Amino acid sequence: MPESQYERLPQAGDIDRQTGLEILYLAPRPLPTGQAPLSAQQMHREVNDSYLDFAQGGGRIEFGVRVILGTFTLLVLFWLFTTGLMAWSDWKYWGKPFFLTWSSFFFGSWAGVILFGIFFAIYGGVFVYAVHQEVQHPPIRFNRQRREVCYIPAKGKPAYIPWEELIACASVEQTITQFAVNTHFALRLGFRDTLAGQMYWLNVPSASLMFAVSEWEALRVYMEQGPSALPAPPPPEYEEGSLAYFRVACEVYREQFGFIRYRGWWLLQVLTGWTLPCHVGEWFSRLPKAGFPKEVREWSKSLPPEQWAKPSTELLAQSADIQAAYARGQDFMQYFNATFSDAATNPDDVPQPPRKRRGKGKRAAKRGALN
Repeated sequence: MPESQYERLPQAGDIDRQTGLEILYLAPRPLPTGQAPLSAQQMHREVNDSYLDFAQGGGRIEFGVRVILGTFTLLVLFWLFTTGLMAWSDWKYWGKPFFLTWSSFFFGSWAGVILFGIFFAIYGGVFVYAVHQEVQHPPIRFNRQRREVCYIPAKGKPAYIPWEELIACASVEQTITQFAVNTHFALRLGFRDTLAGQMYWLNVPSASLMFAVSEWEALRVYMEQGPSALPAPPPPEYEEGSLAYFRVACEVYREQFGFIRYRGWWLLQVLTGWTLPCHVGEWFSRLPKAGFPKEVREWSKSLPPEQWAKPSTELLAQSADIQAAYARGQDFMQYFNATFSDAATNPDDVPQPPRKRRGKGKRAAKRGALN
């Protein structure tokens, strides 16, 4: 979303506090965070020694499709109950055949056609728009040889941002309702186009603050060290929204929860499409992205090693200093003397990267995928 150009660039370690929102800046000046690199949503579409293409995964689409199917199921049940009540009234007071009247009301009523037409127009339009955006909008390209990042806005020319001027931050947002306090985490990337005087943001939802920082750290180590520094892709069962993750979740819920609670969860999944949203999410992830303009393809070509851009002296010096602080036992927040709220740093609210557990074999490993 375009915004006015910043008057002052934030720096790594800055914290911005607003009502219900806290933002921890990780860059400009992309310093080591001390967090292990991890791409929990497998958002690195193409990686080589010249560039990395970054785009969002299909987990958010799986959740969106599940919401749409759940809403459709509730609508069908509502219409089924309403037409059944109308058919019962006609049978009781006018003696009309119950099931024939019910079928006539359910399938032949103009009110039903209008109701379901509005539903499909709204939710179908939202889904088609999401697919259109995925197909028409190229991913973000990180060129490590030039130490630049290319972002192509929906309208406008490609913007080339120096790597050390890219804005990155992890955000923690709390939404208070009458039922609970909901906490949302995200990695935000800011692209400051100085030529156009605009600011563009990419918001990547995350399961926790640590996952958001780990996603950024994966981008950082690629740009600073190359593709060999990237972690191996996680197994499919760790990819939220995938079919493998759903199957593991079924086994874990069946083993850990009682019969009534498990059946309640099972019924909820049935009413929201069972595995269909997972298939849609995986299909969405495989959609080919829009091609890059010719100037971006030329910009992406490999360069001789002697022409590679070098990190700034300031970045090298501060990176060495913060690495020494990590060796002394400090972390990123302690190095900058920064404090974050308990909601952001409470270990109970921050899922750890998936790992296998010892002692109980395959079942324990599967439980670790959801912990």
